[in-house]
Amino acid sequence: MEPTTTRGLAAALADGLLAAGVRRIFGVPGGGPNLDVIGAAAERGIGFVLTHGETAACIAASTYGRLTGTPGTALVTRGPGLTSAANGLAQATLDRAPLLLVSDTVPASTADRTAHQRLDQVAAAAPLTKWSGTLGYGGAAAVAEAAARLTLRSPAGAVHLAFDPTTAGDLPPEPTAPPVVDPEHMTDARSLVAAARRPVVLVGVDAIPDGAAVRRALAGLECPVLVTYAAKGVVPESWPTFAGLFTGAAVEQPLLAEADLVVGIGLDTVEAIPGPWSARAAVVLVHSHPAATAYFGDPLLLVGPYTTLLPAVLEDVAPDWPPGAGRRIHDSVFDRLGAHPPAGPGTLTPLDLVRTTRAALGDVLLTVDAGAHMLATMPLWATDGPDPVLISNGLSTMGFALPAAIGVALARPGRRVACLTGDGGLGMAISEIETLARLALDVTIIVFNDAALTLIALKQRDAQGGTPAVTYAPTDFAAVAGAMGVPGVVAGNVDELRRTLESVPHGPLLVDARIDPGPYLHIIDTIRGR
Repeated sequence: MEPTTTRGLAAALADGLLAAGVRRIFGVPGGGPNLDVIGAAAERGIGFVLTHGETAACIAASTYGRLTGTPGTALVTRGPGLTSAANGLAQATLDRAPLLLVSDTVPASTADRTAHQRLDQVAAAAPLTKWSGTLGYGGAAAVAEAAARLTLRSPAGAVHLAFDPTTAGDLPPEPTAPPVVDPEHMTDARSLVAAARRPVVLVGVDAIPDGAAVRRALAGLECPVLVTYAAKGVVPESWPTFAGLFTGAAVEQPLLAEADLVVGIGLDTVEAIPGPWSARAAVVLVHSHPAATAYFGDPLLLVGPYTTLLPAVLEDVAPDWPPGAGRRIHDSVFDRLGAHPPAGPGTLTPLDLVRTTRAALGDVLLTVDAGAHMLATMPLWATDGPDPVLISNGLSTMGFALPAAIGVALARPGRRVACLTGDGGLGMAISEIETLARLALDVTIIVFNDAALTLIALKQRDAQGGTPAVTYAPTDFAAVAGAMGVPGVVAGNVDELRRTLESVPHGPLLVDARIDPGPYLHIIDTIRGR
């Protein structure tokens, strides 16, 4: 069948996706061309997951792609389908997750007379993607395969294809030559590492695809290791050298102040919150691809594969940290968070909620939304990986955790997933509870319910709208979940929470945790400072 027809192009697209390793498509179809793609994909063994929203489809797809090492793929209709997917494109690109978005479009052959839903979709998606182009009849299968593989090329991110069988289409950019390590830079880096007595290692998002190589290189290395939010899980937290999180905020400053060298592995400037780089030590960055470095002052950048670079760079490291230095830094954060007065009888704090959930569920897969609850969750939820904790760190978008949990559960069948979200973030993706029920996924949603945008409220000052700008009417999320087919339970104290989590060991569950937000100010002071 020729790719100059809708069905012909759908078949060619499906061939290209299959060749690139695509296993599932997520999305919201809008009619003929979309349905032809779904049908052609199904004939080739590529399944389709129907979501309620386009952004949710993108998040689920890119998360699935990250964990499976395949191009996460989403399908939307033209016009509102593409524009509704914009946040999902941005999330994939800034969080360095692989996503191919295929959109229907007004065909070029009728664009001069068809204004309905007509947008320049290629141009609209371009600022949010690594590349945006048209899939036409010219070499369609090869173009689709190349576009899908482009999503995985470091740095991973979003790619967009507008589906149009009436035009020849565009060609994705060719792969660049593998980077060649500068011998002088390698010599300088090895000298800095050999001379350092108190080096600190920071592991970032680019290390995730090569996590095994990173763990091998750092195993037994007697110096503190910090991970970014996105890289949490790459390094086992049971290691005595694990020192906690690097966020660009107050929590890691004492350790960086003691360091005489910072070694960044896969560290991406998109990961740190805006602010000054305070470390005075020299910085060596090891990265799989050329990367921006200005945030870290004037570092020495080495570009190449981690499997060969890390052993060479770290070969002569001779740290002289006191035994257990990293663990003491890590434990001090726990102690400071725990210094908040205990909750009163019959109440539940964010700290109680995280600790109790982690104890009850164990080291399960975890997705975390943006909001105040992440400041309690990320330092207190211990994991030895190797799968990373899934969080939107580069874009920090609310509404991430639930669709991400769907992608995680499909990528890791047979394993339980914990989805920790605030009431604001869940409200943005609440329709996907039905998707969770329909697919019968083993996901436990924990809602930090205080009827407010608490992180924003903590930043609020006089003459900035007051309470109406940051608070909602109370919502019974347990009742909503039940109406959508997921068991929902309200928990207002630690005992209720523990009993609920232990009584439903498998399948979908939503826990509507009615929390006391009082400790959040103490938490944000501990993690980020004033």
